[in-house]
This record gives sequence, C-alpha cells and structure tokens, in this order.
Amino acid sequence: MLALIVYLILGLALAWRLLPSLRGPVKCWLGLAFGCVLLMWLPCLPAFVLGFTRAAQWTALGVSLLALLALYVEHAVSRGTTELRKDLRALRASPPELSRSDLAGLLAAFFAALFCLYLLHTHVLRPGEDGLWVGQSTYGDLAMHLGFMESLYRQGTFPPEYSIYPGQPLNYPFLVDAASASLRFFGLSRRMAVIVPSVVMLFCVFWGFWLLADKLTGKVGPTLMSWLLFVFNGGFGFVYFTGKYRFSEIFTGFYTTPTNLVDQDIRWVNVVCDMLIPQRTTMAGWCVVLPAIFLLITALEKTLEGGGGRREFAVLAVLAGAMPMIHTHSFLALGILSAAWFFCALPKAKREGRVRELVMNYVLYGVVCLCLAAPQFFKWTMSSVRSGNLLQWNLGWVAGANGALNNWLLFFIMNVGVVFIAMWPAAFTLRGEKLGIFLGAFAIFVLANVIAFQPNLYDNNKLLYIWFMLTDILVCDVIWSILEPVPDRSIRAAVAGIIVFLGAFSGGLSMLREAVSEYRLLSTEQTAAADFIIEATEPDSLFLTSTAHTNPVAVLAGRNIVCGSSLYLYFHGVDYQEREARLPGMFAGGEAFETAREELGIDYVYLGGSEYSMYDVNEDYFFTHYPVIYNEGGITIFRVG
Repeated sequence: MLALIVYLILGLALAWRLLPSLRGPVKCWLGLAFGCVLLMWLPCLPAFVLGFTRAAQWTALGVSLLALLALYVEHAVSRGTTELRKDLRALRASPPELSRSDLAGLLAAFFAALFCLYLLHTHVLRPGEDGLWVGQSTYGDLAMHLGFMESLYRQGTFPPEYSIYPGQPLNYPFLVDAASASLRFFGLSRRMAVIVPSVVMLFCVFWGFWLLADKLTGKVGPTLMSWLLFVFNGGFGFVYFTGKYRFSEIFTGFYTTPTNLVDQDIRWVNVVCDMLIPQRTTMAGWCVVLPAIFLLITALEKTLEGGGGRREFAVLAVLAGAMPMIHTHSFLALGILSAAWFFCALPKAKREGRVRELVMNYVLYGVVCLCLAAPQFFKWTMSSVRSGNLLQWNLGWVAGANGALNNWLLFFIMNVGVVFIAMWPAAFTLRGEKLGIFLGAFAIFVLANVIAFQPNLYDNNKLLYIWFMLTDILVCDVIWSILEPVPDRSIRAAVAGIIVFLGAFSGGLSMLREAVSEYRLLSTEQTAAADFIIEATEPDSLFLTSTAHTNPVAVLAGRNIVCGSSLYLYFHGVDYQEREARLPGMFAGGEAFETAREELGIDYVYLGGSEYSMYDVNEDYFFTHYPVIYNEGGITIFRVG
C-alpha cells in the first residue's frame, strides 16, 4: 500500500501544480488518474536496467519521494513559507465548497466503486474450502492477468515475455499487471494486489465519466441520465427473456444475460460486468483516456478562446504518450478523436484568427506524444501487426455473426438501445463544439464498423465504448433540453425515468447476475501444488503442462510453461500452433519428449487432471526415467532438467 499511496499523492501534487486553472474536484480526479499512471510506469523505467526486481521498485519509489520534496520546495520558495502556512490555515478554516453536481458525482462514483469492490471480492480468487473461486466474468480473463502479474513478480524478466509461451515478448498491454506486480513487492497478497489498484482505477472511471458529462452538459439532470445509461448500459436484450428464454436463466446460466446472449447476436455487454471487472487493461485504459479526453476538450476550448491551452496540451501529450502499453485501443480512440476534433476546430480557429496557435499546440501535442509512444509501438505492438493478425477489413463489427441479427441497423438497435435510436435525431440539433465532439466520436464508430483492429472481431467494442461514452452524454443533453421546458416536474421525471429504464434494465439484470455468479477456478490440490512449485523450483524454470487456461503453474506460481491456452495466444497474434501440435508427442514420452526437452530446455513435467484429460499421457515413461519431486492430490511433478 505504501507505494500506491505515494504515487497517488504525487499524482495529486502534479495535478495541482501543472493545472492550476481547473476546478478542485477535477484536479482531484486527474491527480488520482495521474497517480495510477505513475504506479504503472515508474517502476518499469528502472526495470529496463535492474530487471523487475525489488531494487527497481525502491528506485521508483525513491524518485517519487524526491519529486514530492522538489514540488514542496518549489512551492515554498515561490510562495514563501509564511504564505504557504497562511494558505494551509485558510484551507482548513474554509475548505472549498462542492457544487450539487460534484456531491452527486462523488456519491455515484463511491457507490458504483463499492459495488465493484464486492464483485472483486467474490470474483478474484475468493478462498473456499475446496479451492479458489471467481465469478462468471473473471473465469476466463483473470487467469491470464494473474499469470502476467506473477511471472513479473517471481521472475523479474524485463521487458517481460509470455510465461505461457517463453521466448515470445509480451506484446499485450501489460502495465496494469505490472502495477499489481509492483504492489506484490510491498507486501500485498496475490489477491489484494489485483483488488486494491482496481478499486482506485474503477473509482476514477466512474467519477471521471460524471465530471466529463458535467463539463459537456453543465447540468445535473443530463449528467445523471448519461451516467446511469453508461454504468447500467444495455440494449433491448431483455425482450428475449419474455418468451424464448426463461427469466430464471439470467441468474443460472453461463452467459445467458440480456447484454451477453451470443446465440441471439446480443453482444453489447455491460461495462461493469464484462469490461471493467474482468478486462483489467480496459479498466486501466478508461482510467487514463477519460482524463485525456477531458484535457483535450479543455485545451481546445482555451486555444480557440484565446486563453492559451498549451499547458493542457503538454500534460495531455505526456498522458497520451504513456497509453499504448496501458491500453492500445484507448490510445487509438484518443488519436481518432484528436484528429477529428482538430479539423472540427479549424473553422472557428479561422474566424477567431487562431489557426497558428491551434496548429502549434497540436504540433507540441503530437511530437511529445509520438516521442513517448513510438518506442512502445516498435518494441511491442509492431510484432503483432507484422504477424498479419491485426488490421483487417471487416464490415459491420459482429452484426449477424451467429445468424440471428443479420440486419446491421436492427443489430445496433437491439444491442445499444435507446442511445443509438436517439442519436440520429439528436445529431441534427447539435451545433458548434458539441457537434464537433459528436463527429469525432462518430468517426470512431465508423472505423470500428469497417476495420478489425485485432483477430478477435468482438474486441472492437473497446473502441465502440469510447464512441458510446461521448454519444451517450450528448444524447442525454439533447433529451434534457427537450424535457426541461416542461412545467410539470413529475412528467419530466417520468419521461426521463422511462428512458433510463429502457437503457438500463438489461444492464441492471446482468449486474445482478454477476453479483450471484461463482465458479471454481482452481482446486485446493492445485493451489497446494503451486505453493510447492514456488518453494521448490527455480523462478525461471520451464514446465511441460496442458494448455488449459486454469493452469496453477503459470497462474499461481508464475513459472513458464511450454505452451498456454490458444484463447490468449491466438488473439494476441502469437504464432503458437507448431509448439502446441508437439504437445501430444511430448506427453507420450520417448524420443519426441527427449527432443523437445533438449530443444526447449524443459525442467519439469506437471501431470494433473487437465493433462490426463487432454492427452494420452505415458506416465510409466516419466516414472521410469525421472525422479518424482511431488505426488499429492492426483498431481505429480517430475524433475527432468
């Protein structure tokens, strides 16, 4: 916790120092987000030299403490210690007042984060009598993230490699897992190292969306509407549970929810259930992209109104430059918005005579951002692009993928619901800055419907949700402008309530389903074997195991395995097929195993339930030729290296 607290305090100090003109609540939010970025990035910088080790962690923490001291000294010198004491006394005597919207936003973010804390408690390795338990949404992704985190913490290799395919650089955005690995060095357990930073980032997402909506609408009503439609997002999938499916199946089936019903082409998943809780990179990406969008809008406003904007563009440039290995999709979405909003701002810049200022600010933004982002792309991302698995033409996202909703328009109406329907008439009422914001968001929507940016077409939703965030806010602003003149408050509330109900009912049901879901990820026998592996084997040792994603060797012990699950490797652009095809021969023993052992440097063979169920294991061969170092609970480990 020490490191996290220091980074958050430094982030807050930087927000106050670099962005003095912004409101206090906005600076608090931005400061927390900056602190999360520092937690993800700072330990990685010395790790290039020292490895991802305890020394690198303390080096980063020491630099942070020195930076805090420097900021304090600089402020004390510029203001004088006497004036500084006066400022602090005045702040204690008369703390800044929060507006009604600020208080509502804090409460909304707090309760949303509290619900997510409950989900994290039940969904992240919850201890049970018979093993470690997770939820419906984390059954798939959590194992991958735990493997990344534990291999970084246990092995210290940096830049990291795939522990589920050693020798292959980890080109997946790994910094949120590196942040959790850093907290492991400061005493947090495997479980708490995932939960603690997640709660902070989730709070930043929920609060940040509110503050962005408040900035664009200026009113509590549309801000609350848009926030509810974002957090409880869902389309009209609930209609399938009035006939085709039983209502009870929502709470008992595996992914039979109104926002994730694949057989019926319902794929617009709820952001809490299927994006923020299980997909840690998306959570971290939204924690950063919302502040970046806020700063971009603020910087453009100041530039066009003659108030500067260069300071905001400079901070934005550093923030954006840090994003590729936090969440590449969020970085891409921000790039699309930045380009679109530049061209939308040009007409006003010409009228105000500020074209040169706009161009120069964008040059600063672009140069600094690219200088920081380019090394990340060349080091990690480009290897996936060269594999040919990324950037392919694909029309219509996943509309009709399962033959149910083949009509593109009907697909989005059923999936996105009221926001998509209201978007079209609302767009014709927008003017000026808000029209530009809409067009930038719509550019993301168009590109995500014509280009697949990764092998898994579904993952384009990581772009589409950025479109949805901004469009949701603008649509609710237009709806509220229509409702506000209605003199009867009860009518206004009833109409707004119906709209929110239609847009949030499916999402609310999905969230309730998630709250009661539970699945065992790993048995007590597997956790016991993982504990033994941690104590008795070398951190960088290589194990022959099955490719099951519920693999205690990689997930809990952080050790390397010959080949992991194709669920991860294929969609990350890793060419794993040849090695995977050799696994049956390896488990059969004999020459195939011995050849692989020499070529790959296999140190141990792990035989458990998934190995016996997936392969024809010649256990007699291993018992005859190699010593057994562990044989308990149906799990046997041989030392072969």
